[in-house]
Amino acid sequence: MELESLIINPAAQGTSVRKKKIEKTRIASCGSLSPKYNSRPRQEGERKGAGFYLPIASFDPLEANDSNIANESYQEEGGAEAHESYRHRNSDTDDSDDSDQEAGHHDTQYPQHFLPSTPAIIKSSLIHFLSIIPNSIFPSNEMTTVPSYAQGEEDTTLKDKNVTYLDGDVGSMDSDTVKLAKMGYTQDLERNFSKWSLLGVSFALTNSWFGISASLVTGINSGGPVVTVYGIILIALINGCAGISLAELVSAMPNSGGQYYWVSVLAPPRHMKFLSYLTGAIGYAGSIFTCASVALAIGSALMGMIQMNHPDLVIERWMVFVSYQIFNLFAWVFNCYGKTLPKVASFFLYVSLTSFIVITITVLATSSPKQNAKFVFANFVNNTGWESNAIAFIVGLINPNWSFACLDSATHLAEEVPRPESNIPFAIIGTVAIGFVTAFLYSIAMFFSMTNLDELVKTATLVPILELYRQATGSKPAAIFLEFLICFTGLGCQIACHTWQARLCWSFARDKGLPGSRYWSQVHPTMGIPFYAHTMSCIVVALLGLLYIGSTTAFNSMVTACIVLLYISYAIPVILLLMKGRNNIKHGPFWVGKLGLVANLVLLFWTGFTLIMYSFPYSMPVTSGTMNYVSAVYGFVFILTIGYWFARGKRTFRGGGERAAEAEHIVREVASHAHAS
Repeated sequence: MELESLIINPAAQGTSVRKKKIEKTRIASCGSLSPKYNSRPRQEGERKGAGFYLPIASFDPLEANDSNIANESYQEEGGAEAHESYRHRNSDTDDSDDSDQEAGHHDTQYPQHFLPSTPAIIKSSLIHFLSIIPNSIFPSNEMTTVPSYAQGEEDTTLKDKNVTYLDGDVGSMDSDTVKLAKMGYTQDLERNFSKWSLLGVSFALTNSWFGISASLVTGINSGGPVVTVYGIILIALINGCAGISLAELVSAMPNSGGQYYWVSVLAPPRHMKFLSYLTGAIGYAGSIFTCASVALAIGSALMGMIQMNHPDLVIERWMVFVSYQIFNLFAWVFNCYGKTLPKVASFFLYVSLTSFIVITITVLATSSPKQNAKFVFANFVNNTGWESNAIAFIVGLINPNWSFACLDSATHLAEEVPRPESNIPFAIIGTVAIGFVTAFLYSIAMFFSMTNLDELVKTATLVPILELYRQATGSKPAAIFLEFLICFTGLGCQIACHTWQARLCWSFARDKGLPGSRYWSQVHPTMGIPFYAHTMSCIVVALLGLLYIGSTTAFNSMVTACIVLLYISYAIPVILLLMKGRNNIKHGPFWVGKLGLVANLVLLFWTGFTLIMYSFPYSMPVTSGTMNYVSAVYGFVFILTIGYWFARGKRTFRGGGERAAEAEHIVREVASHAHAS
């Protein structure tokens, strides 16, 4: 389907038309504010003021020279019938789950985006640190780059980023809303996040140094300090490649659906619908398991602090389960206030960095004697029972790998941030960069301050890092205070985690990828968040906590599963991108050429590697208590996913062809609204 132009001509409706001068509209800017949308320039022979011209995207707006694929998919998926489905999207009379009802649609508001006030020293340090990234990789907001999905459209943005020309009597119009409409979606969420609050969500969730502290025991038993220190370097490089791959894709196709939306654009028409659905289901499962693993980490930290203060207490599983549910509930409450989430995200970004600085300096200053460099950089410990040190090393990599997981979180906020094609890559690459620096320095500081490795493994608190703090400071109150900072940082991680999974659930549900999608796809009219999707996902996380009571080993397998499932969801669109040809799509502002190809290949290799090697038992000999049940987790996820596909999803899931048909109607509504204003 070739790119068309929709002409809304008031003269054709009996309304008198008079020529109007092009108005310069200056947009008030505070922080990072997206420019208004620019209508395409008049073609030769067209009359100024004759109408408002708005481009309509085809099914595959990224196709450079392959419009026949879009037509084929459109016909194959019943595109003609899909035209009619749009008229019923907001119908209140359809009570079946097959309907496209999306309650909560309300007039889009365009709030001003601002950067919340933050500690000046940390803020300036962050700006200086991130400014190291070359401008060739990170285009500034002043650069005028034609979005990949605006095929055939000139960018008429003026050199002054706050000034645009609006032709005709169309009022003001949000460019990001128009781009979203051309993808086949309405703007249901407000764009409240700024560049820095988006970075706050992304880093608060990944929070690499927090991840190292929370899962230190895995690395200690499976290789010791060597695995953690060198593992951080290795995983940072690999996840840097994953981050580049995601950043290129989201820059070309910014959409809250993230991976599954990219698949719907890149996949061959015959397999597009299934692959898109499969990717969305795998990504959502990975987000749920991640939320559960974070809740367990901070729940265990809380119980560890209580046990250290009451040495006679023996920690039972049910105690950790209760703590798990408390933090899950806290995250649910915080995420119910959508307008405060950007401030909360920025706040916890600085909480994390401040806690990192305080803990690192305190531990280094108080610990005595220090370990030597050989212990930190050359001491390999194998307590796994595996005869092969290589297998022990690989098992130990799960710790740093978990610490760099969830890099796709920012992509699912694409409809809540202005200029997502530039701001989201900034958040992804910034998360990896800050994560590497903090995690690497933190781990080295902790291992130099460690005095007794055996006591860390056998501690009654069940939290090795808490015992390390006690060894370093020589004080239980000081250790508890430092662990409190870890716990508070973890709360920010849990809040960000639920922000992420709620958006992923909501976006997948609006394309009918889940049972009960008509409910999960709604945006609450007053809260301004996908409240029902968020609540449902929190309930699922709460139920997963029951697994911990039954088997800690089985629950811990979900930690591994969340890592690998997310990698798989990244790998599927990357494979399709390589099959299609990296230069056969229109690139976004973030595109790194051959480096991107290398990043793609590294990501694919590592996905296959972890899928196999992370399935090995954690220790030998294998018993029911040491077995790695991650393969069973994969099996459960895939059986559930494939089962729902054949039972219902095959008929109800909304593919790219159907979105293309609806896009025309959505664009008409957006243009009509702009014209009326």
